[in-house]
Amino acid sequence: MAAILVMVVGVLIAAAVTLVMVLNPTPTPQATFPTQDPERSESAVRQAAQLALDTYSSGSYGDFWDLWSSQGQTLIKQEDYVRLFQLCPPLVQDGQFTISSVVIEGDNATVQATGPGDQTEFGFVLEGGEWRYTPPVQQETEYRTKTVDQLAQERRAAGTCGSGPSGDPSYDPSPGPSAVPDPSVDPSSGPTSFLMQG
Repeated sequence: MAAILVMVVGVLIAAAVTLVMVLNPTPTPQATFPTQDPERSESAVRQAAQLALDTYSSGSYGDFWDLWSSQGQTLIKQEDYVRLFQLCPPLVQDGQFTISSVVIEGDNATVQATGPGDQTEFGFVLEGGEWRYTPPVQQETEYRTKTVDQLAQERRAAGTCGSGPSGDPSYDPSPGPSAVPDPSVDPSSGPTSFLMQG
């Protein structure tokens, strides 16, 4: 009788172990292959850059400012950035950009794009999982040291302003109360030389 009892207990233990293994199998190690972080892919940079460049070239300057890095946005207020283009519209409007190359280095990317007659370099930074436009160093300096009115005046004097709403290139709406640093760019330098001068 003791032998039968030992056999029954053994069968019950074996059944319990089998049941646990069937219901909770040991995970098999899965092969892992190195994959590129989708946020740092060339296609992610191209997509973000094309959106930013298309937004700028369509004249949606406030929406373009929204696509800037957080550090870039501290340089000039959105309303002042928009006002700059009211005071000094670009010479070429509705010019399309074609991206020719993308170089990614960690959280920074450099995008080469061809616009109306020029190839220009644009900087982007990965911030909060999104690639955002970063103004070039020269623009940063100008935004910090000049007002919107000063920038527009310099651009008009340099002949880099297009026609205003009246069709008159000398269009100069009365200056508003804005004295916030503005984006003035030397038309012969930087990634915004021909179209993205803001």
